[in-house]
Amino acid sequence: MRNISYNFYIVSTIICMRKTPTLLLAVLLLAPGFLLAQNEDDIFEANRMKKVFPDDRVAASLVEEEFTFDRGKSGDKLPVVTATRNMGINFLALRERAGIQYFDFYNSFSSITSFKQLEKRKGMFGIKKNYNVGFAIDRSASSSEIFSDDSRVKYFNIGFAGYGDIARVETEKKYFDSKYLTSAYFHSWFPAKEKIIRVRIPDWLDMDIREFNFDGYKVTKQKTQEKGETIITFKLQNVIAMKNESRAIGAAYQYPHLVFVVKSFNYDGKKEKGFGDVGDLYSWYNYLYKKCVNRPDELKAKVTELTKGKAADIDKVKSIFYWVQDNIRYIAFEDGLAGFIPATAQDVFKSKYGDCKGMANLMTEMLKLAGLEAYMTWIGTRHIPYDYTLPSLAVDNHCISTVMLGGKEYFLDGTEKYIPFGEYAWRIQGKEVLIGKGDKYEVKKVPLQDKEKNKILTQTSFQLKDNVLKGHVKATLTGEQRTGFHQYYHDLPNDDKKKMIQRFLEFGNRNLVVSNVKTSDLNNREIPVVIEGDIDLSNYVITEDKEIYLGIDFYPENLRGIQPDKDRQQDYALPSSYVAVDETELILPVGYKVASLPAAIDEKATDYEVTGSYTAKDNKVTFRKTLAFNTGRIRKADFENWKTFTKKLKDFNSNLILIKKP
Repeated sequence: MRNISYNFYIVSTIICMRKTPTLLLAVLLLAPGFLLAQNEDDIFEANRMKKVFPDDRVAASLVEEEFTFDRGKSGDKLPVVTATRNMGINFLALRERAGIQYFDFYNSFSSITSFKQLEKRKGMFGIKKNYNVGFAIDRSASSSEIFSDDSRVKYFNIGFAGYGDIARVETEKKYFDSKYLTSAYFHSWFPAKEKIIRVRIPDWLDMDIREFNFDGYKVTKQKTQEKGETIITFKLQNVIAMKNESRAIGAAYQYPHLVFVVKSFNYDGKKEKGFGDVGDLYSWYNYLYKKCVNRPDELKAKVTELTKGKAADIDKVKSIFYWVQDNIRYIAFEDGLAGFIPATAQDVFKSKYGDCKGMANLMTEMLKLAGLEAYMTWIGTRHIPYDYTLPSLAVDNHCISTVMLGGKEYFLDGTEKYIPFGEYAWRIQGKEVLIGKGDKYEVKKVPLQDKEKNKILTQTSFQLKDNVLKGHVKATLTGEQRTGFHQYYHDLPNDDKKKMIQRFLEFGNRNLVVSNVKTSDLNNREIPVVIEGDIDLSNYVITEDKEIYLGIDFYPENLRGIQPDKDRQQDYALPSSYVAVDETELILPVGYKVASLPAAIDEKATDYEVTGSYTAKDNKVTFRKTLAFNTGRIRKADFENWKTFTKKLKDFNSNLILIKKP
C-alpha cells in the first residue's frame, strides 16, 4: 500500500514494506568564499537565535509555506483538484563555518517546478550563480533490494563563510491531484524562529483542514477573506529541529501538523466528490482495485494441491495462509498508480514476489477458489495514528486479506512471516480495517490481544553444592516473542542457527555456562518456542568463611536502548506489549540457612510495571519476577518516572542472597 504523506522531516516509513529510504540528511560543511559579508542586523539576529537554538549550526529565521489550489484532469481524464506548494526559507549561520543540505521529494504524482538558492545583495535577494551551490542534484530517494519506487529527491548544499551569513531557498512543487497532498508539518530537520503555513482555499472548493497534536504548542490561527477565496494562516514560533531517534513512535503522533481533505469541488458547473467520508475513500480504492484484472484459473492447480484432503475450512485457510507466507517474497513497489493498484494474483504467483497489496490480492483469490468468503482489506499500521473518521490516503499504508469463518472475521497478513492463523502482529492490533465487499464496504477493528499472550517465561531450578551453583533453565516464548524469534532464527544461515540457540540461553550473561541444549519443533509456527538446557552459574557464588553470597536473578532485562537523554523528543515505541516472567527455585544443602533475602519490588505505572520477591522455606528459596509493558509505549511525559523505575529495577536485579553455612 502506498503511503504518500511526504513532509520536510522524512519520507514516511511504510511499515508493511519495511522500507528504509536512503535520505540525504548529512550536513556538508562547505567553504565557499564568494558569500557576501554579513551585516550588523544579521549578526544581531544570529546572536538572538543562538540563545534559542544553542546546539544548531544553522537555523531559519523565517519559513513560509503557502498552498494554493486549481482544477485539472487526472491521467484517467477525471476532474481533480490540483495543488501548488510554494516555500520560502531564510537560513542563518549560527557558527563561523557552517553548512546545510536542503532537499525535497517528489514522485509520479508531483513535480518540483522551481528549486532556487539565493543570496542577499544590497538588501535584496538575488539568484546565486556559483556552480558549486547553485545547481541542484536530482536522484532516486531510495536504495533497497526489497523496495522499488518512483520517489526522487532534489537537493543542494548551502555553505556559509561566517557567523551571521544568510541564504534563501525558494521552491515550487505541484501536485497533479490533491489526494496526494496529505499533510503539512510545522517542524522540519532544521530549527526555525517562525514557521508560517498559509492555505488559500478558493470558493469553489470545500476543504477540511484537520489539526493534529496542537496541544502544548502555541499555534496561532487566523482566517481572512479575499475576493474568491478564504485564507487560513497558521503560525508557530521557536520551532526546534526534529531529531531522527531510535524506537520513535512516529512524527504523526508527536508533532503538530495539518491534514488536508478535499471533500468536494465544482468543475464546469457540476459538483464533484472528493473524500467526504470513508465511503468516498473506499470508492476510490475500489475504482483502482478494479483495474487489477485477476485470472483465478491460473491458480486453481495450486489451490487444489494445498487443500487436498482438508475437509475443515480452517485447515484450508491455514494451508493457503502459510504457503503465501513461506513462498512469496516481500518486495515493496511504488510507481505511480501501481503504488495503489495491486499486482495481479497470477503475476505474484508466477514471480513469487509482491508487495503487501499483491500478496493480499493473491491470498484473497486463492481463498475464494477454495470456496471461502474472502475480501481485500486496507489498513493503517501503528506507525499511523489516524482512523477512518479521517477520509484521507494518510490513513492507510498496508493491505491484508479478510476471511470469514463461522460468521467471524479473521485478518491474514501474508507479509508477517511465521505468524500463526488467528494471531495478529502488534503493528496492526487495535487498528481499524476497511474491508472491500464489491460496491459495499465494512469498517472493523483488528482485535487487541492481551499482553499475557506475548510472554517470555523463564523457569529455572538450581542446586547449591560445594560452592557450585548448577541447574536447568527452560525458556518459553509465545505470541509476538515467538514470532519475532522465528523471523530472526529462520533468516540465519544454517551454520549460525545452533550458535544463536546457545547464545539465547546465555541471555547475554558472561557468567553463564550452558550445555545439553534442546528445543521444541522450530518448524512449527503454531506452538510456543521452547529452549532449555543445563547451566552453571558458579561465577555468581561469593564465599567468605561461613557466609555465601549468590545471585539467582541471572536474566535481568536489557533496558539500555530505552534510556532517554534530556533532548529526547518522541515517545519510545516498543516492539509490542509483553510480559517477562522469571521463576527460579534454589535448593540449599542440608544445614545451610538463609540469613537475608532482598526486599521485594512493586512498582506500577500506566505503561509498565514490575513485581518481584524472594521467599524462603526450609532449604528452598523461591524467586519470582514479572516485568510487564502494558501498552508497547514509554511516553515522553513520563520519562522522569521511567528513569526512576529503571534504576529501582536495576538495583533489584543486582541483589544477592546471604546464606550461612552450618
